[in-house]
Amino acid sequence: MIDVGAAVQPLGIASPVPMSGFAARTAPSTGEHDELGARALALDEAVIIAVDVCVLEESTCRTIAEIVRPDQPDLVIVTATHTHAGPCSAPHRLTPCTPEIERTIVRAAATAGLAARAARRPCTVALQSAHGVGVAKNRRHPEREIDPPVRMVRFSSEGRVAAALVSYPCHPVVLDGTNQLLSSDYIDAVRRRIELEHPGAVAVFTTGCAGDVNTGHRAEASYRLEGSSTRTFAEADRVGTAIAEAVLSSTPTPVESDGIGFRSRPVTLDFNLLTGQQNDTDLAAWIAERPAAEVGRAALLDIWIRWARLRPEGTAWRGRISALRLGGLTIVTLPGEPFLDVADSIEAQVEGTCLVLGYADGCPGYVPTAGEYRHGGYEVEDAHRYYGMPGPFAAGSAETLVEEAVAACRAVV
Repeated sequence: MIDVGAAVQPLGIASPVPMSGFAARTAPSTGEHDELGARALALDEAVIIAVDVCVLEESTCRTIAEIVRPDQPDLVIVTATHTHAGPCSAPHRLTPCTPEIERTIVRAAATAGLAARAARRPCTVALQSAHGVGVAKNRRHPEREIDPPVRMVRFSSEGRVAAALVSYPCHPVVLDGTNQLLSSDYIDAVRRRIELEHPGAVAVFTTGCAGDVNTGHRAEASYRLEGSSTRTFAEADRVGTAIAEAVLSSTPTPVESDGIGFRSRPVTLDFNLLTGQQNDTDLAAWIAERPAAEVGRAALLDIWIRWARLRPEGTAWRGRISALRLGGLTIVTLPGEPFLDVADSIEAQVEGTCLVLGYADGCPGYVPTAGEYRHGGYEVEDAHRYYGMPGPFAAGSAETLVEEAVAACRAVV
C-alpha cells in the first residue's frame, strides 16, 4: 500500500478571456461550457498536478512546485492537459497571458497540490488498460493505423476507489477554432464518466505523447475559422465517454507497491536555427502576403511576422524528465509535445508497464521523431513561431528524450 490523496481546485478564470491553442482564433471566450480546474494526485511524497490549460512554462511549473513542496520541489510534476479550449496560460508562448492569469493558475494548482497532500491515506493500487478505443488517429499520416492504450491507475481505500490517474495520447482538439466557450474538451467527459462509476473518487487526466495524434484532422486546420459539423461538444462528449468506457470495462490488475521511487534528469534539446538571410526572405514574403490573406491566415501571418522581427535568442532549451515507480508500474513524464513513437520507444525499453505522459514541467513545442523531419509540416517547420522559440527542435531531440527517460527509469530506486 501507499499513501494517496487527491483534490480538485477550480481555476476561477471567468469569461471574457483570451483563449489559447488555435492561432487563427483571436476573439476571447464568451462563456464556460464546463468548469476548468487543477487536479492533483499525491503519491507518498510525490505530487502530480494536471491543469486544464493548453501549455505551461517551466517557470510557472517551478513556482507551483515550490509552493506545494518548498522542501523538495523536484518531487512535484505539473502538467497541462493541453485543451485548446482553455484560457491563455503562458506569459511568453502561444498567445501570451497576463501576469494576473498566471498568478490565478499558480494559486489554483498549488491549492490542489497542498490539499491532495493533506488528504493522503493508505491505498491499494490497481492498473486497468484497454486497446481498441478507436479514437486516436495519426494526424500527419492518416494511412497509418495506430492503437494506443488508454490506461487508468486506480487507488482504493477501504474497498472504494478514492482516486484515478487516467492517460490517453490524443490532442484535446475535438472542438475547433470557432468555439469560444471555455472547456477541457473531451477530457471533461472522461473524468465525469469515471467519477460516475466511482462515486467520491477524483479522476486526474494526463495527456500522453500526442504531438502527432488527434481525432483525425490535420494540424493545419487550426489556421482556419470554418466551423465543422463533427467538431462539437456532442462529439467531445461521445469521444470522452468512449475512452472512459473502454478502460472501465477492462480487468483491474493489482500493482504491489509499498512506496514510490522517484528520479528526475535534466535534458537539453538543441534548436535548428535559420540563417539571418532566410529569416529576412521569409519575413518579406509574409508581409507581402498579409494584405490579401483571409482572416485565419492573416492571424497566423501576424504571429509569424512578429516572430521574425523579434528573432528569439538561444541555441538550446533545457528542462527535465522524471520517472516514478510503483512496484512493476513506471510513470514517465516528458516536457513538450513528443510524438507517439517516443512513448512507444520508452515503453519498449522499460521493464513492466510504463505510462508516458507529455506536457509536463514545461511545454516549449513539438518534439518529432527523426524520421518525421523529411515530411515537414506544421509540427516540424512552423509551430516554433507560435511557441516563441528560436527555431524548431533539431532532429534527434526526440531520441534524446527517449535516452534520458530510459536512464531515469533504470536509476529509480
